[in-house]
Amino acid sequence: MKQPIRAFAIGLLTSGVIMLIGFFFWGTTSAKDEMTAEEMIPLVKEEGYHVLSQEEYISLSVEKDKQRTEKKEENSSEKKTENKKEESDDKKQTDEEEASDKPTKYKINIKPGMATSEISNLLEEKNIIKDSGKFDKYLEKENYSEKVQIGEFEVSSDMSFYELAEKIAR
Repeated sequence: MKQPIRAFAIGLLTSGVIMLIGFFFWGTTSAKDEMTAEEMIPLVKEEGYHVLSQEEYISLSVEKDKQRTEKKEENSSEKKTENKKEESDDKKQTDEEEASDKPTKYKINIKPGMATSEISNLLEEKNIIKDSGKFDKYLEKENYSEKVQIGEFEVSSDMSFYELAEKIAR
């Protein structure tokens, strides 16, 4: 049993030495073998890529930033008009609700990406809860913040934090 193990070890040692010798003689590149940037540009362009100078790159990134801000401004103006419509609808709703002594009801629409703080602020605005900070802390403490579902939910001001959390978290 010793002889096959010794032969295997000698084989490994021999192949390791051969690889080491090959690395030292043929594996390294010298500085004259490396390509300069000017030599690389035509090769990269042949592959279908575009090469930009630093100034060109900066000008393109500035243009993209301008386009993004313009899109954000357009979206925010659209949201403002939607919010104005919602506010007028909400005012009508709150006026009607104030006329009656019934608890305030609201149909909340939870959208993808909404944070629990946004939800609690919305509920406070609609007079469903009195303190959005407390409700947000409750959601975090009771681990409801990770379970909030997307969709429309009917809530009312006579619901407790537990009932609200169960309603929106399912």
